[in-house]
Amino acid sequence: MTSHLACLLQKAVQDIQANDLASAKLHLSEILKAEKSQPDALRLLGVVAALHKDWDQALGWVDLALKASPQNGIAHSNRGNILIELGRQEEALSSYKKAIDLEPLYAEAYCNQGNTLQALGRYQEALVSYEKAVELDPNYAQAFYGVARLFSLRMQLENALGCCDQALRINPGYEAAQLLRANIFSQVKDYRNALDAYDQVLLINAKSAEAWIAKGHIYSEMKEFLEARVAFIRAFSIQPDAEFLFGTMIQNELQMCVWDSLDQKREQLVQEIQAGHKIATPYNLISFLDDRALIKRSIEIYTRALQGDIQREQQKILGPKKKIRLGYFSADFHNHPTAHLIAELFECHDKEQFELIAFVFGRNIPDAMRSRLKSAFDHFIDLNGMTDVEAATLSREMQIDIAIDLKGLTEESRPKIFMHGAAPIQISYLAFPGTMGNSCYDYIVADRVVIPEEYKDGMVEKIIYMPNSYQVNDRNRHISTTIKTREELGLPSSGFIFCCFNNNYKITPFVMDGWVRILRAVEGSVLWLYQDNPYAVNNLRLEAEKRGLDTNRLIFANRVELSDHLARYKVADLFLDTTPCNAHTTASDALWAGLPVLTLIGESFGARVAASLLHAIDLPDLVVNTQEEYEKFAIELANNPAQLSEIKLRLQKNILTKPLFDTPLFTKHLEKGFLEAYQLHQAGKPIDHIYVN
Repeated sequence: MTSHLACLLQKAVQDIQANDLASAKLHLSEILKAEKSQPDALRLLGVVAALHKDWDQALGWVDLALKASPQNGIAHSNRGNILIELGRQEEALSSYKKAIDLEPLYAEAYCNQGNTLQALGRYQEALVSYEKAVELDPNYAQAFYGVARLFSLRMQLENALGCCDQALRINPGYEAAQLLRANIFSQVKDYRNALDAYDQVLLINAKSAEAWIAKGHIYSEMKEFLEARVAFIRAFSIQPDAEFLFGTMIQNELQMCVWDSLDQKREQLVQEIQAGHKIATPYNLISFLDDRALIKRSIEIYTRALQGDIQREQQKILGPKKKIRLGYFSADFHNHPTAHLIAELFECHDKEQFELIAFVFGRNIPDAMRSRLKSAFDHFIDLNGMTDVEAATLSREMQIDIAIDLKGLTEESRPKIFMHGAAPIQISYLAFPGTMGNSCYDYIVADRVVIPEEYKDGMVEKIIYMPNSYQVNDRNRHISTTIKTREELGLPSSGFIFCCFNNNYKITPFVMDGWVRILRAVEGSVLWLYQDNPYAVNNLRLEAEKRGLDTNRLIFANRVELSDHLARYKVADLFLDTTPCNAHTTASDALWAGLPVLTLIGESFGARVAASLLHAIDLPDLVVNTQEEYEKFAIELANNPAQLSEIKLRLQKNILTKPLFDTPLFTKHLEKGFLEAYQLHQAGKPIDHIYVN
């Protein structure tokens, strides 16, 4: 190569480093006019195409470079990088091996090889490659970052943080390492350090939508919804098509009871989902839409994105055992609403027929509930520190017959364990009110109220139909014997007390309109609501004022201990449910405490839960079909003490005589469903809907 061409090549390299790709392309084209098969120019054109994300063209240029110079180790490494982007990992490994054979001191090839091995789940081999890269170049920040990602995937988070710190000592402006560091702090709920780390990311790159979105989620988790809103808006201004951001922004506003332009946002959300776009997470729709087909489609879009190229491990039929092994997977084995519902189920299981294994992840809070649950299981296994693949593998090695996901698609869930395949039979139950949208789940536990026969098309899974309500309950929930007076609870000394302790995000303009009409019709009545956050309180008062209602008629209750929370229901007169997202555990709490619940039944699973509970406690007259009936009946009960008293007496009698709170009976029915699913599998028959009698 002449000195002139060498100079042009150097300029092209400098242009690429400065991200002036057009200038680089001109210089490289000039070289190729003079020397048609100049390998470095061909290779660098491949690099330029790769930076434009034109992977096919990039591969073509690099292949031409290798045809001109087959012994070019750097070109083989470049080829591997392009093949990774094309999803051809095994071919990429071959390219990196050739690069290393030709250039044994080429640290970047070892690092790239480590990245590929990591993507293939070959973690130990990946670690060896990274170590070799660092041995060749102790200041190779990318290799330390690769090891950090590896440790993060293996849930060895302290080690991951250490490697991030090392990468940042070498290169303080390494955005990916700082972002991973922030994500780890967020994962372990160290939110203050996480926020600081995301701010460091934004100092490096002020247009990091990912950092702003992560900050929004943290603020939301901390119930600092106004700060979350600001963060999400900043992210949206940078990347309006960021996956699932639009729905998340709406959900955050619903948490604050901010309803600005809600109808337009709903319409946009619907259109985007119908077009197949990644616009909403599952709960974004359940909160304020009642369309089972649309909800199913949204969840399928979400779980498809979550699954990626994960394939469920195909498992052979396990031989029959003396005891069927049930694996319950959850992050809620502590003082949590799900645990409050399900604790007694584990105690009632037939230990002669079933072996119970708890697979625990998440916050691992040591409390009285955790101790109680632990004593009900044969094994209590902590999955923290294991990847989803490792957790699924462990479950299979333990020969779990039926794996039950108690988290679904809620906070701290790990559905990828089930996507990899934890057991031959996989069931979604309790936490998530709807389909999991993924065929890796064989069954969902439900009943004929939450999923009528004509609504089965809203589910991907086959249904285990329970004969009463699908929702289990714990009869050991203690109600405080200290019943506070109205005045002590901040309530007026007289007048009818409507109550709704649902989460604030379930309150929509439609719900508020109905409540205001009811309060206006019942003189002296008040509505007692749960105070989730101060933004919601202020906004609900503003919305009541807009509708001409005295804001003093809205009274807000703070969070208290469960036993005291249950006791205060006894002071209320009637629970007014929300729609389309009903009271779930909250409705059970109210009924257990003896407070009638009035609900408007909808179409989707989440809009039919309270109706399911009321049917199971034999109070179907509290389930209405239209908003007009809902308002009319609420007013009628408030103005007719004898009628309400009769309902309360029936409820009090039914608590201990009807199926809703008969946990031993529920357990027998659930076991029958599990047993039938097990027998179908043992017989090699396809899964089908199961009807428990």
